[in-house]
Amino acid sequence: MGPMSRWLISLVLLVAPATTWAQPARPEVTARAQADLRTLEGRVVQLGGARTALARQYAVQLEAIDRLKKQRASWRQQRELRTSLTDANDTATRLAAATSELAKANTALAAARRQLQLAVDAELSAGATGARATELARLKAQIAPQTPKRVSRIVLPDTEIDPLADPEELEEQAKQLRDAEEQLRKQIQGLDQQSKDLDEVARLRKQHERAGELSRRDDDQPQRTASQGTGGGRTAAEDSGAAPEAGAPNGEGGGGQGTGFGAAGIGSFEADATIVLADVIDATTIETLTRAQRTGDPAQRALAAKKARDAVSGRLEQLKKKRAEIEALAKSRRGRR
Repeated sequence: MGPMSRWLISLVLLVAPATTWAQPARPEVTARAQADLRTLEGRVVQLGGARTALARQYAVQLEAIDRLKKQRASWRQQRELRTSLTDANDTATRLAAATSELAKANTALAAARRQLQLAVDAELSAGATGARATELARLKAQIAPQTPKRVSRIVLPDTEIDPLADPEELEEQAKQLRDAEEQLRKQIQGLDQQSKDLDEVARLRKQHERAGELSRRDDDQPQRTASQGTGGGRTAAEDSGAAPEAGAPNGEGGGGQGTGFGAAGIGSFEADATIVLADVIDATTIETLTRAQRTGDPAQRALAAKKARDAVSGRLEQLKKKRAEIEALAKSRRGRR
């Protein structure tokens, strides 16, 4: 265990009792808790950046291994392949250690936030007034847990045209359609980005599996260990896909750990889409999204996201055509006045 790990564990042990013991209502206690929190936030960012670099390095090494595998077998090719596999194994081991270190830092960060919140509450309860009370209220708002977002279905407006509607009513109907179109565009963008991200994860996983197959086929010790450095040859490839998100100090140890797709972020958007789009696309496409999410297979999830994106795009085009028809009718009826 490295010195930083011991420091993080010690800090967790120091701040953990604060969740049950009463905090003294003193400004210096709050100031110390603030300083600890700032230190940990910086450490999480630092560890996240280091882990991101390792994940990207590992992805590059997997691509190099894949290229070497496709070359004609020779003494030089085999030597370079063994070296590349050994280097990839070393990077995978370091990546696993960096991921674990980041998880510990996020745990300590969450405890430090709770510590500061208790210190702020203690001062407020003791009767802080004036500028100090204002500052404490601001600080409390910053560290308070975020309210989970409420997921609501997109309700499409009526597209039927009332033959007796006046221009104002038609223009209001057109406005409602424009608002619905904007909501659908956001869903299309999200599903498109999701499918691209999941395609990348599937590609990296496939490369890792190829490297593992090659190491088993050659029966070489450095090659065998190369596929084991990250616990079965899966986590690091997925981590490298999630790496750009790693390192953000996010409290209760979620996305800051960069644990890959299927947790927060991509996974939550995917789950939300089955609710948000329930009245927009057909039930079969919704079921395809749900079923693909259960499999955990990034390739299947990417295909399901593309299918949902195409279905939403089709509905968007229908709304745009109907809106154009309504706007033209409103203009015509206004001209008759």
